[in-house]
Amino acid sequence: MAFSAPQPPQAIEASKIAYLQLNADLGKPAAQYLLGIMYLTGKYVDQDTQLAIESITASAEAGDEKAQKTLADLYYEGQIITRDLAQAERLYKTLVDNKSNKQDKWANFRLGFIYAGGGSGVTRDCGKALSQFNLVGDKLSLGNVSWILATCPEAQYRDGNKAESIAKALLASNKNNPIYLDNLAAAYAEQGNFKAAVETQQKAIKIIEKGNDFNAYVKRLSLYKKQQPFREH
Repeated sequence: MAFSAPQPPQAIEASKIAYLQLNADLGKPAAQYLLGIMYLTGKYVDQDTQLAIESITASAEAGDEKAQKTLADLYYEGQIITRDLAQAERLYKTLVDNKSNKQDKWANFRLGFIYAGGGSGVTRDCGKALSQFNLVGDKLSLGNVSWILATCPEAQYRDGNKAESIAKALLASNKNNPIYLDNLAAAYAEQGNFKAAVETQQKAIKIIEKGNDFNAYVKRLSLYKKQQPFREH
């Protein structure tokens, strides 16, 4: 009787990669996505960003949701490939429109940021940003809603009263959150209540101390002392 010798781990690994490559060449989206991730991370294969993006893009265009999310994130973050918010917007909107993806609010969250800031191929639109953040509805997103309502450059989207209400509701769950205090101060300033804006911003600054956003908080305080509201640019 003959016994087959076990394959060494390297041979098994090479066989799996070859099988994956074969399926990717046959146009199977799941295989294209996995192969793209391998090229992106350099796991099991030599790292190759160009091949990674080509493979992930092919998978995304074939409808693979994981590939669409990964590619959208890559375009949004702009670290591995050139930032392109128009492409990120297109892919995130595809995910939002996909009925099987309705429970995942990540795409809505990212669309909110895209519309709030604009740039890189997308026009800023506070109305769309508010809609997307409201669809997510978690504390972080509602904080962004409050901020936009208080600071959007377009007057038709500002609502200081609503911004104040949301900020106070968030503070009820965490009274020492400097972001919520910053939002509330901006809401007060939008309404012309600069005394309250200054007092609230001073509380936020005391909490944040020397963090990354310290200078931005101080600049906003300076505006409030001059009886000027803050506007995003």
